[in-house]
Amino acid sequence: MKTKNPLYVVKGKDVQEASSVIDLVIKKFNLEPVIKILNNIFQMLLEQVKTFAMYKAVKQYIDEVTEAVLSLARRFGMA
Repeated sequence: MKTKNPLYVVKGKDVQEASSVIDLVIKKFNLEPVIKILNNIFQMLLEQVKTFAMYKAVKQYIDEVTEAVLSLARRFGMA
């Protein structure tokens, strides 16, 4: 689906379309590897959950990381 005012990221000779402001920031600052690493860490942690106590600990950690990222985004006016 095409948007009325698409966002673009220019990297040298390459131009990429961004689907949102967050996607724009991720592409502009080359954060794709960081996002993949965080995703892999979260996935690995979730695979280790066997008890409710472990679930609570993993959920708390993921919530803390998510809040830190959102806090940073708010600081720069992106959220």
